[in-house]
Amino acid sequence: MRQQNDSNIIELDHFIQATRDSGYKGSASALAELIDNSYEAGASRVDIEVRRSSDGEATLVVADDGCGMTPSVLRRALRFGGSTRFNSRKGTGRYGMGLPNSSLSHARRVDVYTWTKPTAVWWSYLDVDEIITRRMTAVPVPRRMKLGLDKRIPGQPSGTVVVWSKCDRLDYKYEKSLITRLHKTLGQIFRYELWEGKVLSINGTPILPVDPLFLKEGNNLTGATPYGPPLKYEINFALPRDHKRTSTVLVTFTELPIEKWHRFSNEEKRAHSISKGAGVSIIRSGREIDYGWFFMGRKRKENYDDWWRCEIQFSPDLDELFGVTNTKQGIHPTEALRSILTPDMERTAHDLNSRVRRRYLQVKSEMFESPAKYQAEDRDHLLEPPVRAFTGRDNFSAYGISRLPKSAKSRKSVVPGLAYRVEHKTLDDMSFFVPLISPRELVVVLNEEHPFYERVYAPIARNAPSGDARQLYRYLELMLFAAARAECSIPSSDGQAWARNMREAWGQALATFLE
Repeated sequence: MRQQNDSNIIELDHFIQATRDSGYKGSASALAELIDNSYEAGASRVDIEVRRSSDGEATLVVADDGCGMTPSVLRRALRFGGSTRFNSRKGTGRYGMGLPNSSLSHARRVDVYTWTKPTAVWWSYLDVDEIITRRMTAVPVPRRMKLGLDKRIPGQPSGTVVVWSKCDRLDYKYEKSLITRLHKTLGQIFRYELWEGKVLSINGTPILPVDPLFLKEGNNLTGATPYGPPLKYEINFALPRDHKRTSTVLVTFTELPIEKWHRFSNEEKRAHSISKGAGVSIIRSGREIDYGWFFMGRKRKENYDDWWRCEIQFSPDLDELFGVTNTKQGIHPTEALRSILTPDMERTAHDLNSRVRRRYLQVKSEMFESPAKYQAEDRDHLLEPPVRAFTGRDNFSAYGISRLPKSAKSRKSVVPGLAYRVEHKTLDDMSFFVPLISPRELVVVLNEEHPFYERVYAPIARNAPSGDARQLYRYLELMLFAAARAECSIPSSDGQAWARNMREAWGQALATFLE
C-alpha cells in the first residue's frame, strides 16, 4: 500500500498519464523524435513500418543502421531526461526526452532493441499500464534477446529498432491515410537530410523531400524564385560559463510563379500546398521544427500571401532566443529576437504582398476578361433603374471592392445605365455570388471557395478563348448579371432580405449537390 506521506518528486502514475499529453502536433512530429535519435547515432537509413492487426490494433516499427547502444545507454535512453547529450548544442537533440516522451504520447508500450555488434541484441521497454498499476517503477534492466531479421536492416553490424505497440493515439484510423500524411510531413521536416542522401522510408517506399519554398526538387512543385539575396543576421549569444559568441540567422524569401500556376483549380492549389500554405518554415540545425506566421509584426495573413514563402535557419546556440520547446516542434521567440528580425521581415512581407497583388490582378484581368460586360451595359438602359442604387447603401468596402472612379470612361457615358463588373474573392459565405450596387455600377462578386466556381465557372473561363467556351462564358455571366440586377432592384428591405436568404439557400443547395 502506498504511504500517505509519500514525498517522491514525481507521482509516477499521474506523471505518465500527463506526459502522454505532451502536445505533439501529430504522429509525424512524434516519430520525428525517433528519427532525430537515429541521425544523431550516425544512421544513414531509417525504415518505418506501419502495421495493423486483424483486430485493428496498430504497431509502428522504426529501424535504423546507427551505432546502436550499450545496455547502460539503452536503459538511460528510456528514462525521461536520461540523455547522454543533455543540453548539448551540437545536434538536433538536447534534453533526452525524445524517445520515452514521443513513444508514450502515441503508444501504450514501447520496446527497444539495439546492438553494437550483430551477435548481441539488447532489449528493454516501457509500458504505460504497468507504470499506472505500479508494476513498473524503474526502467527494466536490458536483457539479451533474439531479434528477427524482419525487424532489422539487413547487413548492418549495428543499429536500433523501436517498436510502438498498443497505439491508441495515432492521427488516422486508416493505414493509408496515416502513411500519406507521414510521407508529406516527414518529407518536409527532414528535407535537408534527404537532400544530403539520407534514406527514410515507410513500408519500403522512400520518403521524398518536400520543399515548402518550391525551389528544390522533391515531392513538390518547383518554379519559385528567390526574392533577393538571403537576409543574414549575426546575433550575439552566451552559453553558461562561456564568453560571448555570435551565431548566424539566415532568412530566405521566395516568390511563387503566379503566371504559371494561377490556372490550377482550388483543389489542385490545396493539393500542392499553394493555397492556405502561407507561412515561415523554421529550420534548426537542418531540421524543420515549426511552420507558422512568425516575425511579421502587424502584417496580417491574407490570401495574396499564399504566393510567397519564407524560411529561417539557425543553430541550437540560439535556442533560448527562439524559445525552442523540448519536443522540438515549436518556437516562442523572445522580444529581443523579434526586435531584430521583425522590422526587415515585416517590410519584406508587405513588399511581396504588394507585388503579388499587382501580378495576380493582372493575371486575373487577362484570364477573366468579361465578354458579357459590354452587352449588359448596352442593354441596361432598357430596364427601370434600380431604386436601391440611389439609396447610398452598399457594401463595397466590406468586401474589399473599390468603386468605379468618377472620371472613368465607359460606354454608359453615352447611353444611360449601369456599368457592370465581375470580381473574384474568397468569401466566408455560402453564396456563389454576392451583388453590390452603387449609382454608377453593379458588381458581381464571385466566391472562389464555392464548388460551382471551382468546377464549372473557372474551367469555362480558362477555356474562354475558344469559340464554344467563349459563348458559354458570355451567357453564364449574363445570367449572373441579370440575377444580381434583379435582386438589387427589389425596393423594400423585407424583399431584399428574402432575396438574400434565397440566394444563400440556393448557393448552399448547389454546393451540396456538387460535393
